[in-house]
Amino acid sequence: MTNRRNRSEGKAELNFDLSEEQGLLRDLIEKFAGDRYDSVRRLAYVREPAGFDPGGWATLADMGVLAFPFGEELGGFGGGSVELITIMEAMGRAVAVEPLLPVVVLAGGLLERAGTDAQKSEWLPRLISGEISAALAHGERDARFNQERVTSRAMVNAGGGAVLDGVKQAVLGGGFADILLVSALDADGNVALYLVHADAEGLRRRDYRLTDGSVASDISFTHVKAEPMAGGMADIAAIMGDGRLAVCGELVGLMAMMFDATLDYVKTREQFGQPIGHFQSIQHRMADNYARLELARSQLYRAAALDAGDPGREAAIAGAKSYISANAMLLGEDAVQLHGGIGTTEELMVGQAFKRTMLLASLFGDSEWEQRRYIQLIKG
Repeated sequence: MTNRRNRSEGKAELNFDLSEEQGLLRDLIEKFAGDRYDSVRRLAYVREPAGFDPGGWATLADMGVLAFPFGEELGGFGGGSVELITIMEAMGRAVAVEPLLPVVVLAGGLLERAGTDAQKSEWLPRLISGEISAALAHGERDARFNQERVTSRAMVNAGGGAVLDGVKQAVLGGGFADILLVSALDADGNVALYLVHADAEGLRRRDYRLTDGSVASDISFTHVKAEPMAGGMADIAAIMGDGRLAVCGELVGLMAMMFDATLDYVKTREQFGQPIGHFQSIQHRMADNYARLELARSQLYRAAALDAGDPGREAAIAGAKSYISANAMLLGEDAVQLHGGIGTTEELMVGQAFKRTMLLASLFGDSEWEQRRYIQLIKG
């Protein structure tokens, strides 16, 4: 997928075809998922203490998938937004549980963007190899979706280190992270970033399961030693944009999976002597869902095609997140309903996919919140 400029007219032309390398990346993920996933095995992975199978994570590391977004000088492949959504859409279609979003996109991306040279050299190669895991600890009580609300505090000491106090909530991947990237107010009241070892003295963690079975944590810091990082709020905002784009990609994959499964089901489920897919009302609902899926994919590709420095990128991602979240929920509700009673069971992949959809649709901001953000951004 490329964003080409027509020199004669000065207009951008979007090409939504994947390049050969991007197609191979998609095929790689699809093969990984095809070899490892069905509804029974996925439930077994979710029941692991970390919410995923460590063997699957190691396989992704061996395949080089954990390296895709990072610069080549750090051992990565230098992938961008298109590679991000290509991977996440394929993972969504498989309803995969491997924590690419919290570990690679959010924490890894922030470490590359805002870490010191020493921190990046020490931790990123180990993250890419699957040796260690990282998590972003940013959300706080009463902040809801406001990513700029931070009350945790840090005091830098004479030796250049820092001490943290505060509480972070709903830390994705916090239950199995080796290092935490924590936001806190510095002495001047500005949001800064700090690297904390997960076994640091004074750190307390409460792990719990989210709707889809993944693991999150509430983490308290009481005079916890930390290493100052090089970035701050601007880096958090940028990486949250990548996180939203990743969520959109995964939601489109989930939508495709639920639509295809429902289409197969209505072709075989019989009532009154014929498949229910022959009924006009069912056909209309499936047509509506197909339109939702294709329009959602268009929103995703449009946002991903904009360069990181494009002033319209943040608004495009907010608009895509708003539209895709709302329509993923509508399609998922329809998929569950058309499957009847079995659609709500965990034994059916549609039911598992809908739980993941419910989580992602409100992650970082629900549809209404993102719509308000979009309006603010386009107004300037």
